[in-house]
Amino acid sequence: MTEEKKDKRDQIRIALIVAIVIVIGGSGFKIYTDYKDKEALQAEYDATRTELTGKLDSISSELNIRISEIAELGGDIDSLVLLKDSITSERDQLQRTRRANKALIKRLDGKVKGYEELLIAKDEEIENLKTINTQLLSENNELKEEQNEFKASLNQAAEREKGLQNQIALASKLKAENIRLFSINKRGKEREGDFRSRQAQKVKVVFNLAENEVAPVAGHQIMIQVIDPSGNIIFDVARGSGTYQDNGKEEFYTAMQEILFDNSKQELSFVYDKGSEFAKGDHKIVILADTYEIGEITFNVR
Repeated sequence: MTEEKKDKRDQIRIALIVAIVIVIGGSGFKIYTDYKDKEALQAEYDATRTELTGKLDSISSELNIRISEIAELGGDIDSLVLLKDSITSERDQLQRTRRANKALIKRLDGKVKGYEELLIAKDEEIENLKTINTQLLSENNELKEEQNEFKASLNQAAEREKGLQNQIALASKLKAENIRLFSINKRGKEREGDFRSRQAQKVKVVFNLAENEVAPVAGHQIMIQVIDPSGNIIFDVARGSGTYQDNGKEEFYTAMQEILFDNSKQELSFVYDKGSEFAKGDHKIVILADTYEIGEITFNVR
């Protein structure tokens, strides 16, 4: 083998070694940077989780103090005890969640603001109770007249507390979006929008459950009410219809299905086979979750 050929082989070998070193080095650098990014994200989440856990602990402790004070003053503490248990459960859930969970952090952060406002309302109630108890030590006619004003203040504080709790409940409600309606003929062909009465005996409504970071992952009954032009709910037990209770009153639904809400903008659909032609005129489909309305759509049968 000539010296020139040997030199060329050595150069090729060196070039291959250099290329391999570059590839391995680049892969190692990518793995290192990905690890650092993930480590930084986890560190940020851990810091936020620690801060939120501290806030929930603090709110729980403050609420416990107020429960004791209100109990000593003769106020109602049943709802506050239940709320404290709920806060403890949320704190424990946060502590058990070791990996980054933006949705959980966002939901609990929103609730913390509501809890902090609730503490302020409880402080007002405690001050009013203290004033009432102090005034009750001296029984006189003038005191009794003032006592009515303090009771009015208590009612206002209770109303504010109820309003805050209602805000949390309203924020947790589901909502339907991207609602679409189709008619289905005897051949199974679907057509969106209005239709003629002879064209279909089936209707299909499709929609998504809107994203809601406050609403927990939980089971729900999703129902539809198909309302005819006379304002009556189309109802047939043999085709899946039924009833539900709303504030002690029996209400009717056309069709129902049970789902697990997982905050994934999940798509739901109902196909209702009326078994006969739809009456001519304007119809409406109302969508409900449990007992409250979450959306509606109208269609016309010609």
